[in-house]
Amino acid sequence: MNKRYAVIDLGTNTFNLLIAEVNADNSFTVLFKEEEFVKLAEDGIEFIGERAFQRGIALIKKYKETIDQYNVKRVTGFGTAAIRNAANGDLFIEELKKNCPMEIRKISGDEEAELIYYGVKQAIHLEERPALITDIGGGSVEFIIANHEKIFWKESFPIGGSILKKSFHHHDPIRAEEVVQLVNHIQQVLASVIDKVKPYAVNHLIGASGSFDSMAQLISENINNEKLNPLATCTHISLRDFYLVYEQIIKCNLEQRLNIKGMVWFRAEMMVVSLILAVYVIEKCNIRKITRSAYALKEGALWQISQGITS
Repeated sequence: MNKRYAVIDLGTNTFNLLIAEVNADNSFTVLFKEEEFVKLAEDGIEFIGERAFQRGIALIKKYKETIDQYNVKRVTGFGTAAIRNAANGDLFIEELKKNCPMEIRKISGDEEAELIYYGVKQAIHLEERPALITDIGGGSVEFIIANHEKIFWKESFPIGGSILKKSFHHHDPIRAEEVVQLVNHIQQVLASVIDKVKPYAVNHLIGASGSFDSMAQLISENINNEKLNPLATCTHISLRDFYLVYEQIIKCNLEQRLNIKGMVWFRAEMMVVSLILAVYVIEKCNIRKITRSAYALKEGALWQISQGITS
C-alpha cells in the first residue's frame, strides 16, 4: 500500500516541500525536501500582491512536477500567517489548488504552534523539564512551553521577521535607535511569554526553522569550519557561538551579510531583526542552552497524518 505523503508549508517567506514515506511503525523516511523563497508579504501581510501571488503559483507548479515523480498518495498544504491574514488569502488558496490538487488547511497560530511542537518532538529527545520552543517565521512567531509528554502553553504572535523588518529596520546596518524601538516593541508584545516561562524554570531554548537553521549553518561554517550535517535532526548551539555570529551580523549591511560564508540569500534581509528578537528572549528568559531543531511544522503535520494511517 502506498504510504508516500507530501506536505507543503505555505509560509510567509518560503514554501517548504516535504515528501516522505511512512514506515510500518509510523516513523517516516524523508525522500525529498526543498525550501524556496516566495516572499508573500512583499506588499504587507494584509494582502498578497500580484508579483508575490504569481511567484507562489509558479513555485507550486514546480513542486507539483516533483510530487508527481514520487507518486504520492496525498498532498496537504498548510497556510500560515500571510495566507490566514491576507484579504485575498482564500483566492490564493483556490489558485494553488487549481495548479496542484491538494487539501489546503488555513491554520490558526495556535494550530501552527501545536504542529511545530510535534515536529520538534520527532527531532529532539525532550526531557521532563519543560523547554521553550520557538519558530521565528516571516509573518508570525510561535512560542511553546512543553516537555516530552505535553504542551503546557502555546501562543502565536504577529511579529515575524518580515513584519519587524518593514516596521523597524530601515537603515543598513541597523541604527541604534532602530534597535531600541524594535526591542521596546518586542517587550510590549512578548510580555506574556516572559510571564509564562517563569513558573516552569525554563533554561533551554529550542529554535525551529529559518533563523535557527541559518544560525546553525553560520556557526558551523564560520566558527567550526565545516558544513552543517544535512542529516542531523538537531544541533547544539553554544551561547558563545550564538553571540559571536550575532555581533557580526548586526554590524553588517545587506551586501556584507550576503557575503558571510553559509548565509542563505533569502534569509539575509530578515536575519538582523530575527536575531534581535532571539537575543531578547534568551536574555529575558535566562536561557542557558540552545538547540536548533531541523524539524518543525511540516514534520509535525506528517507525524499527525501518520497517526491516522492504517495498513
